[in-house]
Amino acid sequence: MLLINNSDVEKVLDARMCLDALEGVFREIALGEAVGLGRMDLYVPSGEEQAPYYRWAVMAGGSRKDGYVCARMLSDMVAWPREHGSIRENKYARRPGTFCGLLFLFSARTGEPVAMINDGVLQHVRVAGGAGLGVKYLSREDSSTVGMIGSGGMARTYLDSFLQSRAITTVRVFSPNSDNRDAYAREMADRHGIEVVPVDSAREAVRGADIVSICTSSNEPVFLDEWLEPGMHVTNLTSVDVERHLYRTVDVAMRPGQATPRLERYPEETFHARAGYLAYVAGTPEERAIVPRVDLPADFVDMPRLSDLIGGRAEGRTGPEQTSFFNNVGAIGAQFEAVAAAVYERARAAGVGTEIPTEWFLQDVRD
Repeated sequence: MLLINNSDVEKVLDARMCLDALEGVFREIALGEAVGLGRMDLYVPSGEEQAPYYRWAVMAGGSRKDGYVCARMLSDMVAWPREHGSIRENKYARRPGTFCGLLFLFSARTGEPVAMINDGVLQHVRVAGGAGLGVKYLSREDSSTVGMIGSGGMARTYLDSFLQSRAITTVRVFSPNSDNRDAYAREMADRHGIEVVPVDSAREAVRGADIVSICTSSNEPVFLDEWLEPGMHVTNLTSVDVERHLYRTVDVAMRPGQATPRLERYPEETFHARAGYLAYVAGTPEERAIVPRVDLPADFVDMPRLSDLIGGRAEGRTGPEQTSFFNNVGAIGAQFEAVAAAVYERARAAGVGTEIPTEWFLQDVRD
């Protein structure tokens, strides 16, 4: 079994490799050859003032072609402070600044575990790859300007991914912290040789943009429907960073796939929380009220999926004046399988990672 940490992932994974892996698994989904389990979260009151809830999350996916199944697990202490006029989510494991996210990769041909991978770097590139596929399939082919809301790690990988499909020449970036957006502008201009301009408001960042990219941890909308312009393509990071009815306002709306399991009847302890994921929440009514809820209309949940477009069952952009929205939430388990499998295969070939005995994870007692 191979242990692959974040520095190992950085050695083998890039934006092009990620997009190729994701596009492959979406084609498999369209054919019924790959499948994913949507994300589910479990919340338990922590008794800690700094982070009133503990959250454990799981999602999984499998591919016949790759021959692997991947399960991703997250372990977070979470809080929802109001900062700069909006509610955001803070999280950590053990202490602020450290995080726990693990990918477990299993062989679908032998049943044995083959890899355990830190999810930090892979997650950033994977999410960006999803947004990049949305740009490839839904934005105008001549798109050249990006309005970036946010200046953190995701804003960096999103731009890396966009550049795989579109000839981007100009980026305008806004985030509330002026030092962060200035640093982003300098770094991205140097990395990509394009013009990157820090601006003083989200409105200024998106005005005239061909592609709007929302990369924030806000639990409230940061892009308004009234800002839409003809031909504009919008992509995001969660289901709550745009206004509730943006998907009805645009001409074409699509998502990667199902974000969370759909149940005919939901248990009393559940509701849709972070990004619309199904949450099982313990605690008193007062404690449960702390966890932000997301009320997702049925037609939002059931909007056309990228695999439908790839499989010819849904129509995408048909004209340059149309507006489009790619809600970059869904098919998460299948995406993790595709990228984790690609990372594992390349790491194995390159001699990257740390070998540990597979026997540690097998037993002779039937479970």
